[in-house]
Amino acid sequence: MSIKAIRLEILKPYNEPDTATPVTWNELGQVLRDVRYACSKTENYAITKCYLWEQFKIEYKNNNGIFPNAKDFKEMTDLYSQLTAMFPDVAAAIVNQADQVATRKWNNEKKDVLSLRRSLTSFKLDVPIPIHNKSYKLRKISEDNKIIYVINVNLLSKKSERQTTYSMVLKVKDNSSKTILDRLINKELSPKGIQIIGSNKNRQKWFCLIPYDFTEKDTELNPDRIMGIDLGIAKAVYYAFSDSYKRGYIEGGEIEHFRKSVRARRIAIQNQGKYCGDGRIGHGVKRRLQPVEALREKEKNFRNLTNHRYARRLVEVAVKNHCGVIQMEDLTSITKDNTFLKDWPYYDLQTKIAEKASEYGIVFKKINPYKTSQRCSRCGYIDSENRPEQSVFVCRECGYGNMYLCEDCNKEQNHAGKCDSCGGVTNLITVNADYNAAKNIATKDIEQIIKKTMGKDYNPPKKK
Repeated sequence: MSIKAIRLEILKPYNEPDTATPVTWNELGQVLRDVRYACSKTENYAITKCYLWEQFKIEYKNNNGIFPNAKDFKEMTDLYSQLTAMFPDVAAAIVNQADQVATRKWNNEKKDVLSLRRSLTSFKLDVPIPIHNKSYKLRKISEDNKIIYVINVNLLSKKSERQTTYSMVLKVKDNSSKTILDRLINKELSPKGIQIIGSNKNRQKWFCLIPYDFTEKDTELNPDRIMGIDLGIAKAVYYAFSDSYKRGYIEGGEIEHFRKSVRARRIAIQNQGKYCGDGRIGHGVKRRLQPVEALREKEKNFRNLTNHRYARRLVEVAVKNHCGVIQMEDLTSITKDNTFLKDWPYYDLQTKIAEKASEYGIVFKKINPYKTSQRCSRCGYIDSENRPEQSVFVCRECGYGNMYLCEDCNKEQNHAGKCDSCGGVTNLITVNADYNAAKNIATKDIEQIIKKTMGKDYNPPKKK
């Protein structure tokens, strides 16, 4: 059982027919902005406290030989009471959920932060508002002879001078979303925590992200068939399979084209700022840089959409070929030399592939990429000279990538001219370097194989 989500726009506040003082959009919008602001501050405060507590534990252990008991230092560990006191007007359940968001984030990144491989996460002001599954209720009601979907959400606490629960009309267009909401209302699907997300594009819009259970599709998979995916240089994405010569790739030219156009547009906008119109002068730096921010949002959306499309395509190929496993490189130590991956959210791409693969029951694995691009996928010989060019692979040991194939008898030979066996015509068969790497990545236990082959020379780079 997997979890998916639908994203529905909040159209307007909903007021019951007998409401004495109807809630306006301005009031609801202000409440949502206030709660979102509190969530951002809560998450930043909580993750900072987690970091400080971890540092205190290390120092305490060094001085006393044992780790401190959290119960003896409640002023450092009891965040709930501190946070509810900081934001008394916000519903305690929301504060608690925001605290949990920060704590989970810290647990995921703690190892890298403490080893100085990354900095502590800073939550932006436009973070999603997390709502507990018991803090909202979905309803289906009739209004003006039309069926509408309404969600009641507990946003504020009783200490607030405003009302605590707000009702909002959801924009539901497609039948699939209606079916999901109906099943949630009828308790056929168990409710889960939702998120309220604000978008500042063009005008302020708010959305509800509503998760639901998704039954994995019943697909016949071969657990021994592995699909290897190489995020390459000559091609953006190249894939191959462990037990066949099938292959494929995604060109990735659209990415470079988009990058160049965005880079050129950004330079043009920045230059234009020196002689821009009166509408952007005298209103501060934020107003003058507004077009640049809009371009940054456009670039972010393009990356997200591209990763979605690539992930969907790759998983579709894996399902079609009945692959039980998808293997990719662990790109933690990626270098800036990779044309496709530099400045690209490859971790997001891998996450999307893993999520989509899980819908079909496909196992997703990350492997160490050390020497996968220099190893011959046919004979196993490893040499940096196996790649005379960036996009070409030629094995120095067996000649793979520089062999001549006979059109008649289908036999290979390592020199041009007539076939030694039948006298037929031969053609040079080259091997794409990204295909060879993808073929290696598709090999079961490839890390152990390379380690055994290299012996004492096996020295993979450490993660940064």
